Amino acid sequence: MFPADGIAPYNAYYTTLDPTRRFMESRSAGCWYHDVNEYGRQKIRQDCFYQDFLRVFNMGEISCVKLYEHNGSGSYLSLVSAYDGQSPKEQQQQLLYRLAKHLTMAGRLFERVQQLNLEIDKRDLLLNQHRTPLWLVNGRGQLFFCNQAAEQRLREPGFTLYLHQNRLTARHSAGPLSNMLLIASGKQGPTRASWIRLAGTIQRELLVTPVNAEARFNLSFQQPLVLVALLENQPRSQLLAELFQLTPAETRLAELVALGYMPDECAARLGISINTVRTHLRGLFRKTDTARQVELAGLFARLNR
Repeated sequence: MFPADGIAPYNAYYTTLDPTRRFMESRSAGCWYHDVNEYGRQKIRQDCFYQDFLRVFNMGEISCVKLYEHNGSGSYLSLVSAYDGQSPKEQQQQLLYRLAKHLTMAGRLFERVQQLNLEIDKRDLLLNQHRTPLWLVNGRGQLFFCNQAAEQRLREPGFTLYLHQNRLTARHSAGPLSNMLLIASGKQGPTRASWIRLAGTIQRELLVTPVNAEARFNLSFQQPLVLVALLENQPRSQLLAELFQLTPAETRLAELVALGYMPDECAARLGISINTVRTHLRGLFRKTDTARQVELAGLFARLNR
C-alpha cells in the first residue's frame, strides 16, 4: 500500500527522479517491468529515489505494467513491496504476466468509459447551446434527453407538447407525431425525416429526424433514436449541420441544394469538380438518412426558412 503521506512529495518532486518512467515510456501495454531484473540491485542501492524516498516510507522493489496508451498519454499500475519484505518469486511474477492481459483489458474499458463520459458532456453542451427546443426520443416517444430550452417549454402551461409516462406526445397531433416517430426510427420501413405543423396562432413546426446510433451525441445510448426540434420561424441550417456532424464543405453544398441548384450548378458555384460534389452528396445522404436530393433539399430548406 502506497502511504498517503508519500503521495504529495512524490507528485511534487520525486516523480521526476523515478527511474521507472524511463523504462515504461516505450514499453508496450501489458508488458511488466521489474526493477530488480532490469534496473539492477547495484543501481537501486545507489539511486537517490530509492534511498531518499522509497526507503523513508518503508517501500522496496517496484513492478509496473502499462495498462493502455492513447494520444501520447498512458495509464500504469505499479506494485511496490515493503522494504523488509521478500522479493517476488518466479511463480508470483508468472502470475503477474497472466494477469497482464486482464489488467490491460480493464484499462482499455476504463478509457472507453472516460471517452463516453466526455462525449456525453460534449452532447449536452452541443444541444444546450441552441435556443431551439430539442428532444431525443426513441420510436415510441420515450424521452432520453432534452435541452434546457425544451425543458422550459414543457413547463409552460398549455404548451402543445407534454410528457406522459416519460413519453413525448402532442396535445392535438398525438397520432401524426407517433407515426412520424415510428418512421424516423425505422420501425415502419426505411428511416426518413418529416415535419408536422402544430395547431395554434403561432406558426410552429416539429422537425422529426433520425439519429444514427453512431452519432456523436448518441454514443451513450447506442441505438437508433429520433431528434424532435421545435421550429419557430428562425433559420437553423447550422443546427442541422452540427447535429449531423457535417463538414463545412458538406454544409455549403447542402445550402445550395436547398436553394434548388443541380449538382453541376453546385460544382460551378463552389469551384469544385462534379465528382467532388457527388462525393459530398453521398456523405450528406448517409449522415442525414436521406436517399434522394429532393429529400435532402426539403430537410435543409425547412431549416433555412
